[in-house]
Amino acid sequence: MQATALIVSGDASFAETMRGLLQDWGITVALSGESALPPTIRAEIVLLDIRQASSAGPHPLLAIREKIPEAEVILINRPDNIPLSIAGMQAGATDELIAPFDTNSLRNSISAALGRRRKQQGKKSLFRRFGDAMAAATFAQAGEFDTALSLLDDKEDEEREKS
Repeated sequence: MQATALIVSGDASFAETMRGLLQDWGITVALSGESALPPTIRAEIVLLDIRQASSAGPHPLLAIREKIPEAEVILINRPDNIPLSIAGMQAGATDELIAPFDTNSLRNSISAALGRRRKQQGKKSLFRRFGDAMAAATFAQAGEFDTALSLLDDKEDEEREKS
């Protein structure tokens, strides 16, 4: 798996264990305590440890969503913390693991999250292509056929370069 993950946990030992495991799977990992997120972070996946969080105050996921809205967030929780689980899902978490969990469950959850990310990126790409086609159609309707064709050709070249 090639991806970047952010582990947010107040439990340093747990975070280090998770980092080692994810790095063994080929995932680049950044760590953060519960109180402060790195000022600039890009991550496809966030593992948010809410096992020790309280249900008083804003959900820790809200700060993460503000900094990295496109990330897939996997909650790590304990079985008796249902209100915080519900609040996390309402705030945009996409999955939850109940501790203790096995490594296969973690790997499956991360694989599913990466799959969802790829689908989202494909949708954005399709949306962009549709917008480009609409812009080209506007130029064509105005009689600017060469401009319309060059707009579409440039976008096709960009798509080929990305592949």
